[in-house]
Amino acid sequence: MIQRSRASQGFTMVELLVTIALIVFLMSMLAVGAGRYLESATNARTMALIQRLSLLIEKYHSITGDYPSDGLDGIDVITTDGTFLFGGAALTHALTQPLVLTQKQPNGEIRVIGEEPAIGDFRSDELSSPSDGDQDARQLLDAWAEPIHYDNVSGGEVSFSGQGLGDTHLDWDDDEQVHSEDPREVGEGTDGIGPQNTNGFDIWSHGSSGHSEEESYDDLNTNWQGGQQ
Repeated sequence: MIQRSRASQGFTMVELLVTIALIVFLMSMLAVGAGRYLESATNARTMALIQRLSLLIEKYHSITGDYPSDGLDGIDVITTDGTFLFGGAALTHALTQPLVLTQKQPNGEIRVIGEEPAIGDFRSDELSSPSDGDQDARQLLDAWAEPIHYDNVSGGEVSFSGQGLGDTHLDWDDDEQVHSEDPREVGEGTDGIGPQNTNGFDIWSHGSSGHSEEESYDDLNTNWQGGQQ
């Protein structure tokens, strides 16, 4: 009777278990690497959006002489349907609507002298859906589909508007969503408490852990030095 060699008898149970364990280990390492790559890529997309917004805001400033209103400093931003906009939603409106050019007359009257096309052009995944059917009530979203914050701080400390409440976002539901404190009010991930770009504007995203109970200020994406650049 001819006996087959051990090599030709296939895997033993121990060898099979070791092989499976090795495959599981390699797959877990691949998943961790893919997760880190995905988070890095999502951060990069968000920072690219913030940098693009900064350029558009500067362009808006060069055309109008002012930075877009955030709707929080006594200058209301209201759509034609009557929706009040704040923060990122106010910025979205300013960049996606035609620019109305005005000039102050010697008698103090503000006169409309012209109109320029809208300067912002955003993809559908960078914008929220219209709020309550109001096509002009939308807000810019980061790469995690979370709303971006905007604060016009061109007036210095007096124009600083804390945004630690969800009601600065459209369609916010405090019963279902969590909003952390404004990082500029607690000094976390910032260069100090208060406006970060005095005489300019602050933009930030909560990052990968945003709008959750586990939110970390280390995940912030910002246009100031303290956050991720």
